[in-house]
Amino acid sequence: MLCIKCKKELPDDSVYCNYCGRKQTVKQAKYHKREHGTGTVRCDKRYKKPWIAIAPSSKYGKGRQYIGCYDTRREASEALDDFIKNGRPELYNATVAEIYTMWSKIHYKRVGEAAVKLYTYMWKRFADVADLPIRELRTAHIQEIVNAGKSKSACEITKVMAVMLCKFAMENDIVQKNYAEFVKVPKFEKKEKRIFTKEEREKLWGCSNDKRVQAVLFMIYTGFRIGEIVKLRVEDVHIKEGYIVGGEKTKAGKERIVPIPQNIPELKLFVNEWMASASDSRLFPLTTARFRTDVFNEALLIAGIDPKGLTPHATRHTFASISAAAGIQPENLQKIIGHANYATTADVYIHQDVTTLINEMRKLSR
Repeated sequence: MLCIKCKKELPDDSVYCNYCGRKQTVKQAKYHKREHGTGTVRCDKRYKKPWIAIAPSSKYGKGRQYIGCYDTRREASEALDDFIKNGRPELYNATVAEIYTMWSKIHYKRVGEAAVKLYTYMWKRFADVADLPIRELRTAHIQEIVNAGKSKSACEITKVMAVMLCKFAMENDIVQKNYAEFVKVPKFEKKEKRIFTKEEREKLWGCSNDKRVQAVLFMIYTGFRIGEIVKLRVEDVHIKEGYIVGGEKTKAGKERIVPIPQNIPELKLFVNEWMASASDSRLFPLTTARFRTDVFNEALLIAGIDPKGLTPHATRHTFASISAAAGIQPENLQKIIGHANYATTADVYIHQDVTTLINEMRKLSR
């Protein structure tokens, strides 16, 4: 080999020249800058794929358009060359609605029926931006959608869905940034849930010859959700043993054992009557919507109870509250109600009245 400076002959493995002392390191050729009007390839190490390709503004009107991000400079440069030669990729102008359709076909196969229904319902909130190209979707658009939610959980689910849609668009090199991640979930004041008072429960018992009222009482004293009671089958009931198997939603809530209170024998009579007259394998062959209107709402009307603030889920809150007041052990109540953590039962579902709290304080002594 020849010295890169003095050109004298050197051994092939020489690091320095024996004559002039020059280090024999050949610098790599500097990457040539792309010609004007052919776009830009730049590196941004904040991203997993750091090499970003940006289309030239002269070819596609105002503004430089993002093409995609890639693992190497070569891949980004080749993508940009292909863009200039063949035009925008097929999904470049994909709307939010089109991305939702593609995303849902994949995602809905991975989740349960309840999650599919929830996301399908939440998608309606995106109606105002459905026809907007997703590359033009920004944090402000999504923030407005999230802010329209009437509860913290609704806002959180809306944000999660927006994040997944934008992530899907990133995975397909349509957008560079997930703007949904910057959305802030608004704060909500925690409202005390309304439960059935003792007087209202007595009103229900006074009309307990009606099957609709029986159903509400059954929910109050077992803690079953509305979605769970409409799925109860005759084969789930074990009258002689004194319990029912049912449940949904979480791992802790599914197929749980719910005892029928021994001190409320009327409940067994109700269930026996329902099974005897069942024309279907289910005790209440209704949808949750029909159960809410035709059973729950009608039961309140029959009993003369003001329905304001009372929902089918209020029966579950009532069950947790009266169970805790009756002294049922926390770990047992947690199992019956189907919560993975007792903190959920205590913080969200148990509501004690002033009298109960005063009586509890009487247990303290000097």
